[in-house]
Amino acid sequence: MRLLINKKAQAGTFLPYILVGIVIVFIFAIVVLPVAQVGDEIFDELKTSPEFSDSNKSVEKINQVQSLMTPAFDQLVFIILIAIIIGSFVIAVFTDYHPVVVGIFILAIILLVIISGLFANVYSDVQDVERLQNKSAEFTLTNAVMGKQLPIIIGFVGIICVIILLAKRGRVVSPA
Repeated sequence: MRLLINKKAQAGTFLPYILVGIVIVFIFAIVVLPVAQVGDEIFDELKTSPEFSDSNKSVEKINQVQSLMTPAFDQLVFIILIAIIIGSFVIAVFTDYHPVVVGIFILAIILLVIISGLFANVYSDVQDVERLQNKSAEFTLTNAVMGKQLPIIIGFVGIICVIILLAKRGRVVSPA
């Protein structure tokens, strides 16, 4: 127990998890577009199938699931990104100040901005695929955060985290 109290919290142990989180958001955003498109095609086929179209209740349930699928995927990408942002703030608050830590944090933020810019370009390319254009227009929150704004969002969050770290100079330690 005593080792845990005297041990300083350092951001270096948690920074890779932020990168992993951004990669997960990117992969999920890329995968969710074709999955939603294929899901709509399957639901449309189910509605015209004689086994399901005979019952109005079945068609009603299929319509209900189909109408909820795209907004649920859209909101899930947004919520995952918000969780990563909150995690970044928590890391900044619980990290003790040290000039080396601030330098590593700034380098990590620069790396994350570059990677998120690449992810935003790839997402735009996937979004521009002719077969997925109509479906991608339905993803309002995902398009807002995964488009050109993703590097700006990551950079802004990174700057705020660095400000939090710099505000803790002196004898202030992280809340334990």
